[in-house]
Amino acid sequence: MRTDASGGNTQSRRGGGCPLLGRRQFLARAGLTAGAALALNSGLFSVSTRKVMGAPVLPGAGDGNARIRVAFSRPEDEYYMGWPGAAYDTAASQARYTDILEESAERRNIELEIVSDPLRNTENAANFLQETEEQGFDGALLTVMALHPDGWSAVDHFLEHRAEPHNLPTAVFAPLGMQFTPYLRDRQNIPHSFIGATEDVEWLDSGLRLLNAVWQMDQTRIAVIEGTDEREQTLEPVGTTLHYMPLERFAEAYDATEGAEEAEAIARTYMENAEEIVEPSEEDVVHAARTYLANRQIMEETGCHAVTMDCLGLVTDQRTPPPCMAYMQLLDEKTCGCCERDITSALSLMLSSYLCEKPAFLHNPTPNTVQNTYGGAHCTSPTLMDGYDQPPASYILRNHHESDWGVAPQVLFREDQRATVMQFLGGFGSLMAATGRILYNIETRPDCGRGGCRTAFQMEVDDVANVLDIRGHHNVLIYGDHLQDLRAWCRLAGVELEHLTGGAI
Repeated sequence: MRTDASGGNTQSRRGGGCPLLGRRQFLARAGLTAGAALALNSGLFSVSTRKVMGAPVLPGAGDGNARIRVAFSRPEDEYYMGWPGAAYDTAASQARYTDILEESAERRNIELEIVSDPLRNTENAANFLQETEEQGFDGALLTVMALHPDGWSAVDHFLEHRAEPHNLPTAVFAPLGMQFTPYLRDRQNIPHSFIGATEDVEWLDSGLRLLNAVWQMDQTRIAVIEGTDEREQTLEPVGTTLHYMPLERFAEAYDATEGAEEAEAIARTYMENAEEIVEPSEEDVVHAARTYLANRQIMEETGCHAVTMDCLGLVTDQRTPPPCMAYMQLLDEKTCGCCERDITSALSLMLSSYLCEKPAFLHNPTPNTVQNTYGGAHCTSPTLMDGYDQPPASYILRNHHESDWGVAPQVLFREDQRATVMQFLGGFGSLMAATGRILYNIETRPDCGRGGCRTAFQMEVDDVANVLDIRGHHNVLIYGDHLQDLRAWCRLAGVELEHLTGGAI
């Protein structure tokens, strides 16, 4: 059965694709039992829900992790006069670098191999490179530990002799005392590499995060639910796999959740954590929770890590209710449900999760030409905008504004919050981004004279003279300034970075 816009039941339609699963079959495939209990609490509903479903499996979270190889480069003879100087304690510094790397790798489930013997010359570098490529490592991190005499020759040999066309992603750490401007300028455009030149030795943690994000994007599988065909496609250069499947598959998965106690328990969590409930009924919220169970079934059956679907097609036909709450929850669980089968935005949302380690808000652009500010609005949003281990933003339960049906969250963003707007471009080999500051939230009630999606904001964007020059439709908003991380990731992944209005950054 399905629920129509008025809350009544109508006869469900059957279509092609996989056979319809009954509730017991669905629960069995999802690893649940009919009596599975959901522990409710006043914290994040995603934490509660994992007691029933378990966390979605993402690249690096289960079996199979990124394998990164680490080496340190310094010359044959120890330095005296010249940088980093005789006062620089080589052994103590390498030990500190190693501790930072090992702690970072443990936190991110990265398989790390650290070669403690230094790369002292090009012969050492050649052997290290050969072993690294033959053993199938996913990336390398090299630390330069000398400027005078030349400590860069081994690093240069490694970078220049990596196998083409997909050179091994390589991050180079050049702490203070190991670099001058000419050294960095001459090496800044080497493909699939990024030199992190900084006095902050904790950047080694960022270096591993960058390399891990390149690997995670390469390993990611996204379910694209639309039309009637089933096929797969790999996106270059990021390596993400798209698994296309018929739209009716989701409708059948939704039907299979009818009467699920798990949906009722999840719905209670949605309602208890909401700051306010405006339009939806309790039955509406239960149906919204069923769309989450259906999305998780699709991910389980296909081995996909994220979902994007022609949701408006099903909603227009009143075949299934809007999946806005399901997508909110998936975003808070480090993956994504992405509206309107938008592949470029799904990639953008997953990159935010991996690289920035926080979810992003997919939105339709709503420029304000009176104030020359940029805005966005959509009917789903994450609540964990500050990060997956941070308290959630407040949300209000609304209905889906376009259909006047179902449940959609209105998430309230922090005013005066620095933020980044970004999106992949159509060929997936380019990314655009800009930073700015969130000014205010926008309220939409039936009699306020404003329409549009439930979660809405306006922001100032840096270096934009005319807001109408900003490109993109489903751009994503991330709390914080992430432009430099995006620049570094693009260098490692072989992706071009542009400003939101066009042109190089």
